[in-house]
Amino acid sequence: MEAVREAGAEVVAVATIVDQATGAAEKIKDGAGVPYLFAFGKDELGLD
Repeated sequence: MEAVREAGAEVVAVATIVDQATGAAEKIKDGAGVPYLFAFGKDELGLD
């Protein structure tokens, strides 16, 4: 996201298909201050 911002763009959200529950969601929401959106959690897909 930093590179995108340095290029002059505005990051309004981060989206992914599968949230792998690695802590990235919290890091993005708290650190970058943008929403983190995902379609499925890894547990929903049996990827525990």
